[in-house]
Amino acid sequence: MTHRIGNDRPPGRATSVLDRVITALPRGGHGRVPSRLVLVGAGTLVVALLVAVVVAVLPDDREPVAQPADTTTSPPAPWLSGVSGESGAAVHYGEWRGRPVDIIGAWSDDNERMTELQDLQPDGGLANWDKSVDIAIGAIGEGESWQEAAKGQYDSRWLDSLTVLRDLRSGRTGTTFIRFAHEMNGDWYPWSVDTENKEAFVAAWLRFRELQQDVFPDAQLVFCVNRESVNTGMDWRNFFPGPQYVDVIGVDYYNNAPYVSSTEEWQASLDDMDEWGAPKGLRAHLEFARSVGLPLAVPEWSGDATEGDSPAFIEGMYRFFEDHGGDGPGQLLYEIQFNSDKDDGKWVLFDEHTKMPESAETYQQLW
Repeated sequence: MTHRIGNDRPPGRATSVLDRVITALPRGGHGRVPSRLVLVGAGTLVVALLVAVVVAVLPDDREPVAQPADTTTSPPAPWLSGVSGESGAAVHYGEWRGRPVDIIGAWSDDNERMTELQDLQPDGGLANWDKSVDIAIGAIGEGESWQEAAKGQYDSRWLDSLTVLRDLRSGRTGTTFIRFAHEMNGDWYPWSVDTENKEAFVAAWLRFRELQQDVFPDAQLVFCVNRESVNTGMDWRNFFPGPQYVDVIGVDYYNNAPYVSSTEEWQASLDDMDEWGAPKGLRAHLEFARSVGLPLAVPEWSGDATEGDSPAFIEGMYRFFEDHGGDGPGQLLYEIQFNSDKDDGKWVLFDEHTKMPESAETYQQLW
């Protein structure tokens, strides 16, 4: 709204800047302006006007100052936010969502790939990636056992893996997060842990930790479970090796079992426990991380298109990250959206053919 000044002047009469200054000056008796104040005020105004005119007519030969482009739609986050895949795809992903990718999730999780680490090789998809990486390197293969691992049977392979990983990541700015034996509380990997081998698993973990500290101490070792145990017959906390042998607590968290379709369901799921009393909801996992003095990571997460398209789940995840982001105990250190086309693309958000368009739109708006 425009406010008019000096409405008591006669209609049609133009009022100069000097007139307005004089009008604003304090007046003596009978409304007169002291002559000394008039001269001082007028003189100051004339000098200011002359300076403005000179500056306006002088040629400006200075080079314009380049301003950095605003490549984000959101302020910098207090947590590392990423995506699975290769560096080129991650750049496009960052452009799509309006925030650069901070960390990439990768897998070399069988006996051969864990020593080759092809994605990180000079011709691999992460060869030029300088930022942080979360890499799952498996542990043991088919026909192998945690009992043999506890005796050092696989130390040489683990040592090779750590040495190659250290050399390939040497000089990188970002942190290397190693997810050793990820989702060991499920029954789908050769490195599954149950009531029969839990002690051997802990002993083997301690061996791997010692190797990691000797070979690649700058890396961070992540103890990463599935959001709930499946067919292991026990509470996974019973084979947690101890905070002194772990740098980050991780949980892989997908929108299923149970599927969340509303804000109310999201809130109700946060403190869920599994059938053995172990953390299942995201806040419950965070509380466990806090109880052992470590940060939490969510190295894999996404919606599940076979269950539905739930913007509420996406928003719930974002608000949780936003509320708890940080690198201290009980804070969210990093998260990686599993934008993989495996399983018929049911996890994908960033794709023109995504099966979860509403979720994708919500993600794009929030991030």
